[in-house]
Amino acid sequence: MTAAPGGLRTLRGALTTWVQRDLVAAAHARRPPLAPGSPPGDDGPEVLASWYVVVAPPDRWRVVGRGHLAVSDGERSWVGTSTLVTERPPTRASIHDGGVVGTCIHPAALLEGLLLGEPGEDEVEGRPCWVVDARPADPAAARGGPQALLHRDLAGVEHRLWFDRATGILLRHEGYADGRVCSWLALTDLVVDAPVDVAEFRPPPGAVVRSHHELLRDHLAGMGIDPDTVDLDDPVQVRAALRQGA
Repeated sequence: MTAAPGGLRTLRGALTTWVQRDLVAAAHARRPPLAPGSPPGDDGPEVLASWYVVVAPPDRWRVVGRGHLAVSDGERSWVGTSTLVTERPPTRASIHDGGVVGTCIHPAALLEGLLLGEPGEDEVEGRPCWVVDARPADPAAARGGPQALLHRDLAGVEHRLWFDRATGILLRHEGYADGRVCSWLALTDLVVDAPVDVAEFRPPPGAVVRSHHELLRDHLAGMGIDPDTVDLDDPVQVRAALRQGA
């Protein structure tokens, strides 16, 4: 899986996640963190979230959910809503900045700490795949230790994973606690390697674009700190100012 996404040029589809937080909390003695982009303020025991996703590996993506937008053209990236986005500094874009979809496209990192069983053959969304069961490599993790939640997008103690045989990307995940499903993730309605309009990788037309510096200045001012006293290009100074404000 270190080679994923092998040969994938574009992908379009729907990404859905579900978490039963009470069940996960009971298994791990703490509440699980929500996946990036989960609806803010939703404190119910079950959290269901869906996104429209378009990806052109390695560094272009569009992720649209309820009240959330993340997009990258490979050089710049923006996060916000359909009407207001913040442009991030022009550093190398990473698909993981797009949220859960990064885990699906590049699943190797999430497999760290897992022992995988023997893979079997299956089919998801009409695509041949490998399905494999997995459990924590460290037995202490299964007892609610620090590594119990192996990945914030994949809550559970035991896991079942479906990998696309052609590209290696993650098509589906199920997490289990006490023998019950406590979370799942699924890529559906997939369209693979179809042409994608470059406009998909830009902020919505008419959206107000703010720079990262503007956002920082407003945030510091709101905390009672004069932003003119902070070098906004110096992460050490920014972190110190945020700690002072907090």
